[in-house]
Amino acid sequence: MAKSKKKAKSTENWVSKMAKGLWVLFGISTIFVFLYVFAVQGDWFGAFGGMPSVKALENPENELASELYSADNQLLGKYFRPNSNRTPARFHELSPNLVQALKATEDVRFEEHSGIDPKSILRAVAGVITFNRKGGGSTLSQQLAKNLFQTRGENFDGWLLKKLPEDLKTVIQKSKEWIIAVELEKNFTKEEILAMYLNTVDFGGNTFGINVAARTFFNTTPDSLNVQEAAVLVGLVQAPSFFNPVRNPENSTTRRNIVLGQMAKYEYLTTEAKDSIVKIPIEIDYEVQNQNVGLATYFRTVTGNFLRDWAEENGHDLYGDGLKIFTTLDSKLQQYAEEAVDENMKPLQERFAKHLAGREPWVDENNYVIRDFLKTSIRRTELFRNLSSKYGDNSDSIEIVLNTPK
Repeated sequence: MAKSKKKAKSTENWVSKMAKGLWVLFGISTIFVFLYVFAVQGDWFGAFGGMPSVKALENPENELASELYSADNQLLGKYFRPNSNRTPARFHELSPNLVQALKATEDVRFEEHSGIDPKSILRAVAGVITFNRKGGGSTLSQQLAKNLFQTRGENFDGWLLKKLPEDLKTVIQKSKEWIIAVELEKNFTKEEILAMYLNTVDFGGNTFGINVAARTFFNTTPDSLNVQEAAVLVGLVQAPSFFNPVRNPENSTTRRNIVLGQMAKYEYLTTEAKDSIVKIPIEIDYEVQNQNVGLATYFRTVTGNFLRDWAEENGHDLYGDGLKIFTTLDSKLQQYAEEAVDENMKPLQERFAKHLAGREPWVDENNYVIRDFLKTSIRRTELFRNLSSKYGDNSDSIEIVLNTPK
């Protein structure tokens, strides 16, 4: 009996010590986590690299293309730098199909968390441990933090990050994204975060943001995207080149069907509707937005030259401030004019060729041929002077540029 009591007391003491040890371990871990977060956020000793300022977090900015409109409110073209062809869309301008497809695929608990989703993190950690990665742990807020502030760039690398192995470096970079995501959740509503995310996403092919993507791939607006179009664009987010519906239609179809499956899984879509849509081939209306094609290209170029000077004089950036410029040009009359030119230029060219009858067109008042007239005239132009300063006076590159059809 005495031995039994002694054994029970020994077990009780062991459990008590174990419990105390666990509490001590929990306390130390908690203190370490807090110190780690403060160290990363404050960039102690310059080890972790900088963080966005409070002002930047409250007012995140991206370069936006400036848009040129006709008098009848038709978009004629845009002015933008490479990698900045984006036009923002607000939440109410987004199709419900698009919002549902994005949540179902990228962050199904988006409405429940405050920037960090513990379940997703645990799943990601378990995937690393078991070598069975079935999804990342990043919320939409964390992905937005990465898109907005380029947290994986050299500007955010401290001396410690530059010395660490890639896996540990990624952990610290992820930590920064968690911190920024929480701050974004404090400053913006869920609807604003979702819209900001879709406005910063790279859809490939110099197509940035949902507004440009909807127009480029389907010649429509974000509020008009149907279920299958929304699924294609959300599918592009993971790997814009690999899932591009133009270059890799089979990959795009497979990815679209996965997105549709996620929508059905989380009851944004009925199983019957999903089964019906996956049988439909992807139909796109693809047109890359290019500043040198479309309506009134010459008008846009001349207007652009004027606007660039005006913007510089008035403290604006034509290629990054997202200006909206309205002109006096009537798009319908311009369309009729360009169609008339296309229709009549061919017979006029034939008449001109017959009129010349093999003679040189460049002659003086005495009908003598002016030798090298075009070559001499071209060398007097501003374009030639610019190309000459760039490539050298006798470079073949000048000929290539000058002979490129416009």
